[in-house]
Amino acid sequence: MSITTRRARSENKKTLLREESVRRLTASAVRLIVEKGYHASTLQEIADGAGLTKGAIFFYFDSKENLLLNILDRAEMEIVDTLIEHLDTLQTTAAEKIAAFFRFTSQQGISRPYELLCLIKMSIEGRNSTELADKRVYQIYERIRGKLEEIVREGKSTGEFAPSLPSSEFASVIIAMHDGMMLEWHRRGKDIDGKILVRTVWKTILNGVVVKQPTEDDRATGRN
Repeated sequence: MSITTRRARSENKKTLLREESVRRLTASAVRLIVEKGYHASTLQEIADGAGLTKGAIFFYFDSKENLLLNILDRAEMEIVDTLIEHLDTLQTTAAEKIAAFFRFTSQQGISRPYELLCLIKMSIEGRNSTELADKRVYQIYERIRGKLEEIVREGKSTGEFAPSLPSSEFASVIIAMHDGMMLEWHRRGKDIDGKILVRTVWKTILNGVVVKQPTEDDRATGRN
């Protein structure tokens, strides 16, 4: 075996080791943040949960804050980016896009529940974590709110939603309902049917804002 080949194999092993260690540390940190909160989770607990030493956190991330920022970056890439891309591909009504928002994130809640809940928990704890983390959480949520506001404005422009509906505030209501729904789903676990919960939430939200189209009977009797 040549020296070049040995070096290449050695570098490959190091890369794989690094990726696995980072994965274990972030998974442990995410789980602890969801269960205990960011501040209550110690570096030693994170390391123990990953089966690594506390020094590994400093080796790969330099600090607890950088570990958190890494988690937020991954959450944005794996959850928020895919969500927005999904909504952008839909050729349907604004109401159906809002319903799709809930359906898509509920699937994320099933496939990667801790990552989604970690983002929600950090939005609550954010102002008491670190300045950089607080800004990152705000930026991530602004992307979500901005996309939802765009959808609401679209619905107003087509006459689907009432023109008096405040776009920014309604987008915030959707986020508030969504985050509360996910926390309740997590809290009750198997005691609640997640599919029914999700459907009930988005139908409740849309029930008061979608403009009712007149039926044939309404037209015949002159009702609007």
